[in-house]
Amino acid sequence: MLKNELIILVLLISSLGYSQEDEYVYGDKPSTPKSSSKSSGFDWSRTTVGGGFYAAFGSNSYFLIAPTLGYHLTDNLVAGVGVNYAYEKVTFGVTYPYKSNTYGGSIFSQYKFGDLPFLAHAELEYVNINVDFESGFVEDLNLNLINPYVGGGLKQQMGRYSYFYGLILFNLNETKESNIVQQNPVIRIGISVGL
Repeated sequence: MLKNELIILVLLISSLGYSQEDEYVYGDKPSTPKSSSKSSGFDWSRTTVGGGFYAAFGSNSYFLIAPTLGYHLTDNLVAGVGVNYAYEKVTFGVTYPYKSNTYGGSIFSQYKFGDLPFLAHAELEYVNINVDFESGFVEDLNLNLINPYVGGGLKQQMGRYSYFYGLILFNLNETKESNIVQQNPVIRIGISVGL
């Protein structure tokens, strides 16, 4: 019984391990790779721009803009940088009304799982948060935070290097201060457009 299972396992592994990009039939003359006149340097067509934007106005207002610039190192791996700015004014439903300004920058990488709609994301973000309490009874806050995020989500491909995405990210450095600003998990929706 064990011998039969071992034979099936070996056949399964060998069939999965045998894959070739080019179709080759025994006896065919092997093809030589064509020389390319294109250099292997920086390629603007692999560059993406995008990010996210959000706005809500009323007695509690929130505005966020977060542009990104990325580069496809491979067809599935993207690395890039981003900046962000957020303004929040809360006057309704809190004991101490406040205004806050948050600004910062980040470096990130994303891995796209080929034609599947899945996306993995890792990011290191630095932000500065200034909170101004309007009542004067509470001391204003000025925080500098480093937030490492990991997570993933879904993407909707629109072209070779363009896609919409929705992410669920977890802050690996969650502290009392970072929890004031945004609690785990962080949900992001954005776009990446190839140039």
